[in-house]
Amino acid sequence: MKTNYFCLSLIFVIITTGCYKFDAASTSYHTKYQALKGMLESVYEDYTDQYPEYPGGLVLKVIGGGEEYFLMAGVESTVTAQTHFRAASCTKTFTATAILLLHQQGKLRITDLITDTIPGTNQTYLPDGPGFDIPYKDRITILDLLRHRAGVFDVANDSIPPTVSADVPYKELNYIYYILDKEPEHTFHFDELIHVVAETGLSYFAPDSDYHYSNTGYSILGKIIERVTGMSYKDFLEKHVLQPMGMYHSYMPVSGADQVIADPGINGFLLIENESYEITTSNMSAFVAEGNMVTTPNDLSRFLRKLLSGKGILSYYTVNSLMMNCISTGTQKAGGYGCGLLYTNNLGYGHSGAQKGYLTFMACDPVADFTVVVYTNAWNLNEGMASLEYQITDLLQGICYRSKSFSITSSESERQNK
Repeated sequence: MKTNYFCLSLIFVIITTGCYKFDAASTSYHTKYQALKGMLESVYEDYTDQYPEYPGGLVLKVIGGGEEYFLMAGVESTVTAQTHFRAASCTKTFTATAILLLHQQGKLRITDLITDTIPGTNQTYLPDGPGFDIPYKDRITILDLLRHRAGVFDVANDSIPPTVSADVPYKELNYIYYILDKEPEHTFHFDELIHVVAETGLSYFAPDSDYHYSNTGYSILGKIIERVTGMSYKDFLEKHVLQPMGMYHSYMPVSGADQVIADPGINGFLLIENESYEITTSNMSAFVAEGNMVTTPNDLSRFLRKLLSGKGILSYYTVNSLMMNCISTGTQKAGGYGCGLLYTNNLGYGHSGAQKGYLTFMACDPVADFTVVVYTNAWNLNEGMASLEYQITDLLQGICYRSKSFSITSSESERQNK
C-alpha cells in the first residue's frame, strides 16, 4: 500500500507540475496576444476617428521569441494569416536575395559592371544594342542597382519631363499609365522598360554618387537574373527562392491579363475626398522584380526571419556582410539601404511597399528575435500624398515600433520572473 501511495503521489506531482508549466506558457501567450490586440484596435480606432470613411483595416503578424501572433482590426473575420495581399516593393528583398544567391554560387559578381561578361559565358549582363544603351551603362555595377545608387531613371514612379530631347509620344506622361490607358491588359517586359530609359537618355546622377530609389533599377536586376540563369524571373524565383524558403502560398504575377488576386484574398481600396473605391484588378506586369509579389502574412514574416538569421538559402556571411550592409540614404527617417533591405533605426531590417490599395511594412531584428509584418488594404488620399506617406511612416511604422517595444519588454519581464 505504501508503494502504491508513493507512486500515486509521484504521478500527481508530475501531472500537476506539467499542467502548471503548460498553463504558465498559455497565460503568457494569451497576455501578449491580448496586449497586441488591444494596441492594434486602439490605433485603428484613433485613425478611423480622424477618417470615419476609411474603408480599410489593419493586419499584423508578429514573431517574437519563437512565438507567432496574428491580429487584425477593421477587416472581415474571414481574413487569416494565409490570406493573400499585394506586398508591392517588399518584392525587392526577393530580387536581391536571388541576385545574392547567384553571387554566392559564383554565377555572377555583384561588383561587376553590367557591361561585364557573365562568368563562364561570352554574354554581358545587360545586352548590347540601342535598346539597352542607358546612361552611364559602362559605370553601373550590380551592387549599385541593389542599393539604388546607380542613378537609373524610375519609369514606374516618374513622368517623362518636358525637357527631354527625345521625340517620344509619352513626353510629360508616365510611360506605364500612357500604355495602360490604351491597352489595359498590356504585358510589360524588362526590355520595354529599359528601352524607355535608353530612348529618353534620362538619369538622376553618375553611379555611386548619390541615392535615388528606382524601380527600374530592379527591373534591370530582373533582366540580369534571366540572362545569368537562362530561366524566366518568375520560374527562377519560385524554384530557387520561394519554394526552398517554404513560401508555398506566395506567387508573382507577370502577365498583363493576370489581374485578380488569388483566393483567399483581400481587395484594396482608395479613399479620395471621403469617397471609397474598391480595387479588384491590377496589372502587375510593369512591376515584375520590384513590386509584383502576392503573399500572406505567414509566408512573408517567416521568410524574412529565416533569411536574416542566416538559416535560409543565403549564408550568414552573405546576409550580414553584403545584404545588411546599409548605406545612408540621406534622409532622417531611415538608417540606410543595403541590398534590397531598408534599415530603420531601432526597428530592424526590412522593406516597405505601396501598390494601389495596399500599404505594407516589414522589419526584422535578428538579435532581438523580433519580426513584424503589418499592412493596410487602403490608400488614404484625402490629403494627397501627405496622408498616404503618413500611413507608412507613422501609422504602419508606429505599429511596428509598439509591437517591438512590447515584445522586448515582455521578454525581459519573463526572464526576471523566472
